Amino acid sequence: MVFGGSPDEITDRIHLHGLLGHTRQILQMDVGGMPQRDFLHGIELLGTKVLPQLRAEPATS
Repeated sequence: MVFGGSPDEITDRIHLHGLLGHTRQILQMDVGGMPQRDFLHGIELLGTKVLPQLRAEPATS
């Protein structure tokens, strides 16, 4: 599955997978397919936007 979109959209999709019973998410980024600044910005968004939202609002069944 490909996750793409804003930090809020990524958080929503991860929550959806949790509601479907998925217990683990593996995220992978294409290092060679994008400029380094964009790659690093993506990592920054995961750590500063997505992860805090996931920790604050765990998926509920």
